[in-house]
Amino acid sequence: MLPSSALSPTPLSWDITINAFLQLKRLSGFSPSTLEWYEVTFRLLKRFHDEHQLLCPSPCPCPPEHLQAFLWWLSRKDRPITVPTKFPALHAFFRWLAKENLRADNPITKVTPPKVNEPLPKTVSEDHLAKTLNAIPLFRFAGLRDATLFCLAFDSGARLSELLSLRLCNLELLSRCGKVKGKGNKERMMDFGTLTSQLLSRYLTACLTRLRALSQDSFLFLTDDGRPISKRQGQDRWKKWQRGAGLTPLPFHGLRHGFARMWLLKGGDAFSLQLLLGQYEC
Repeated sequence: MLPSSALSPTPLSWDITINAFLQLKRLSGFSPSTLEWYEVTFRLLKRFHDEHQLLCPSPCPCPPEHLQAFLWWLSRKDRPITVPTKFPALHAFFRWLAKENLRADNPITKVTPPKVNEPLPKTVSEDHLAKTLNAIPLFRFAGLRDATLFCLAFDSGARLSELLSLRLCNLELLSRCGKVKGKGNKERMMDFGTLTSQLLSRYLTACLTRLRALSQDSFLFLTDDGRPISKRQGQDRWKKWQRGAGLTPLPFHGLRHGFARMWLLKGGDAFSLQLLLGQYEC
């Protein structure tokens, strides 16, 4: 006869529960980006429990107070504007646990949804960018370089620091994509459109004509004498051309917000947007 301990059910761990939920959603046809965003949220929740030594061996006994504290913790360490996107993931996860009778209730229903109180970011519109580009003399090397940098930032949503660290080997003009290295040294792919690709091609031709000695390891955005341009130079050039167009200067980061705005206006989902912008943690 088996000992009584062998007949008792094995308690579900965080990893087993999370993996079961993700596998179910994968079989239901959820996109890889949505699955990744689910997993990022749940791993953060587990990490929060570990760091604060909360006695929850799994999400099954997790009380609403822990979830409320988790959202507050995220608002302190993460960008507050990204916190509300994690709330639906938690709701879906704990609703599934209740449906599968792995817990008696859905604790997220007793949690106050997070509010975003920070001011709206300064966003560059298509019209603002077009007016700035019209003020740039594209027949000059520096002007062509600046216009290419601005268009790539608006078209891809990449950070200025990510774009300035691009090398020629990171770029695929035919596929209209590139590989950038973001915060935490994490790599991701960025895409850009046909017009930006044409501008990049024109700029690279100018680079070869002017500098000649380029290799696959050369930085993409260079000064007149072939040195990588600095972040301060990129910001100053953006401000200069906006003023030249008679506009009130917006921060360079506004190009990134402009990309996000256009993505959402065209029907893109928030989960995929966070991944495209590199705003996630594991």
